[in-house]
Amino acid sequence: MITIEEFDDEIRAIEKDIFKFLLSYSLFIGQKTTFTTIRIYFITRKSLTQEKLQELTGFSRGTISQELTKLISMDLIEKTSVSTTGEITYSMKNPNIAFVHSFRDLTKGISRFAESINAIKDGIEKEKVLLENLHGFDKIYQLVNVLANSIPFSLELIKTIEKELINHQGE
Repeated sequence: MITIEEFDDEIRAIEKDIFKFLLSYSLFIGQKTTFTTIRIYFITRKSLTQEKLQELTGFSRGTISQELTKLISMDLIEKTSVSTTGEITYSMKNPNIAFVHSFRDLTKGISRFAESINAIKDGIEKEKVLLENLHGFDKIYQLVNVLANSIPFSLELIKTIEKELINHQGE
């Protein structure tokens, strides 16, 4: 049976710092806060019960249950034990996989952003003659071009990191 550890106050303070860092980390930006919060607690704790998650997050049992179901369907966590009272312990299978999923989500977000930037770039190109004499046009034009040209590199970098994480998980 897996036991859920209680952290000392100093360790809990460190966990809070890690939690704040990961919550603000760009891999998790744009994701549902409840889902991200629960996933981060699995990264820091590995094994949790629904009751412990409720204590840590303040979320309702229903919300936690929905998010646990989502995490199980994504193959990020699994049910690892059931106590004699019926309390289920869930454990994260591999934290690396949690980050791989985040990279995939980030890639999707960047791809959507790329579509928007490219549409803006196309619009500027079509109306360049009308716009180029306006104050600030050069700076905006340069920024849009830098963004449009850097996105493919960013996506390739994310794919490379994702491959490395997947390769590393087998070690």
